[in-house]
Amino acid sequence: MTNGLRDERLLELAESNYVMLKQTYCTMRQLKELADRLHERYLEQGTALEMDTVSALKLTADGAFEELERYLRPECDPDSADDKARAE
Repeated sequence: MTNGLRDERLLELAESNYVMLKQTYCTMRQLKELADRLHERYLEQGTALEMDTVSALKLTADGAFEELERYLRPECDPDSADDKARAE
């Protein structure tokens, strides 16, 4: 592999990593906002948790985890990676 090709590949990986990090940050920010809202409502009302908010928290957390797992699992455990996530 030539130096130019290697540099180009490293740049592509860096851009891909940045996009993944940015998406994860946005998802985690949503998760934090949902948790903050749920906490505020609980403190104000002192009642049981609202199912729609709990469901939103779960869906957001699941989505963030699935994206991270799809992206990072090939690096952490290459033998168990989903076919869609395997390096080309």
